[in-house]
Amino acid sequence: MRSVLCKSFLSLHPKHRPSSISHFAMSTAVPAARARIRGVVFDMDGTLTVPAIDFAAMYNAVLGEDEYRRIKAENPSGIDILHHIENWSPDRQRKAYEIIVDHERQGLDRLQIMPGAAELCGFLDSKKIRFGFSSYAVEFADNT
Repeated sequence: MRSVLCKSFLSLHPKHRPSSISHFAMSTAVPAARARIRGVVFDMDGTLTVPAIDFAAMYNAVLGEDEYRRIKAENPSGIDILHHIENWSPDRQRKAYEIIVDHERQGLDRLQIMPGAAELCGFLDSKKIRFGFSSYAVEFADNT
């Protein structure tokens, strides 16, 4: 799926192309003749918005300081918090989701649009390419 999404960025005029496209992503793009973009789903943090959530504080609050340090040491590339809480009791999961939603809402207060994001969305709209957004806060709010 990554290569299909990357193709949409490569077809942008250089003025609209985000500067953060990696060489790897560009080299794995699907040729235009083989795929047509029907839609794009964006994760908010670091794509369309400047990251504004203190993930370390959130993980620490959900997992507890000792557990957070242990998991972080075992997974230096990142923590999938949802994976760690999926087998918890329903009550403990509910509390974890409440903490996550609270941190997501605090992040909304500091939200800043990433440079070029408005232009990218305008370009997608002009090409009639549907786009949407994904956020844990929305998913959790719907499930609580």
